[in-house]
Amino acid sequence: MHIMANKIIWVEITEIKQLFEIIPQWEKLIQIQTTCKIFNYTSWVASWLETFWQKNWQLNVLIAWCEGELIAIVPIYYQHGNSILSIKKFYPLGQGEAEAQEISTEYTEILINEKYQEHLLPKIQQWILNLKADQLHWRALLQSSPTRNILINYKQTKSNEATRYIVDCSNWTFGGLSKNMRSRYRRGLNQLQKLNAKIAWVKPDDFDYTWQLMKDFHQQRWLGKNKKGAFCSDEFNTFHANFRKESPESVAMSAVWVNNKPIAIHYYFSDVTTLYFYQSGWNESEYSHLSPGLVLHLWSIENNNKPYYDFMMGKKQDSYKAKFATKQQPMYNITITFSPIKLLIHRVLKKLRLGNFTPN
Repeated sequence: MHIMANKIIWVEITEIKQLFEIIPQWEKLIQIQTTCKIFNYTSWVASWLETFWQKNWQLNVLIAWCEGELIAIVPIYYQHGNSILSIKKFYPLGQGEAEAQEISTEYTEILINEKYQEHLLPKIQQWILNLKADQLHWRALLQSSPTRNILINYKQTKSNEATRYIVDCSNWTFGGLSKNMRSRYRRGLNQLQKLNAKIAWVKPDDFDYTWQLMKDFHQQRWLGKNKKGAFCSDEFNTFHANFRKESPESVAMSAVWVNNKPIAIHYYFSDVTTLYFYQSGWNESEYSHLSPGLVLHLWSIENNNKPYYDFMMGKKQDSYKAKFATKQQPMYNITITFSPIKLLIHRVLKKLRLGNFTPN
């Protein structure tokens, strides 16, 4: 298909109101993407903006139109500090919130209509590299990601590698598990059967109630390790409540019940192709000997009606996610440093201000 480059209209969006005005076209562009749609959903981005957006952050979104059709969106913004030497850091929408609040958005992409990519990609790459930025951070990209391919060749790029763990449900069998895993699963099922336990998907009307139970289980476990746990942040919980409200069809939960009470809960996101495992909690004080988390993973994989069951990003080595006969794919966290000297000076000034700088 031959498209004249001069028919493509490029626009920069700097106001959230402008971004919301293109949601219908944005959703059409998402639908033609081939993988990992969930974290690019407009409902995910809208929930993130509603929860985390701050006054000193600024949208800087590039979009492209061709004959009235949205054909590209580069969904980024920057955070501008208030220090003497202010640093301007860019992130994709859905990332960059404080670590204690982090929702760990993965697979966020520059969205393009592939029919136009020969005209789009060079322009997008040049636009990003000409940003008036000190640094750009973009985490959790797949090796095949168009965004990674755009960013990776810049001379000041650093790329830290991690691993995606994913199950292809069409080719997955219990026979692919280790003997020890199969034994633990059978033993756990037998013990649960003696308790008249039930394993099933949670009904959507019960999501909020079950989330609270999962939160309590999760926090008890991490507080026992003298750690805060993921659910300690009000913003973290608010974001997920907003997303469940805005996009309930994109959420799934499975659970193990004993005496009509959940003792283990898994929380998922869901799109057309994939069930994404996100969080979990279980009654560790009473039922850890049953391996309910392991049992629930294997039950959910077997009863998943999507082609893929995605554990998402994990450590490259010694991750429990590898034990579920998962396929492993490289993932990348990318940082581009546009102003290395300015960032060095900023770090020194910050340490001096905090009183912990020691000269060589």
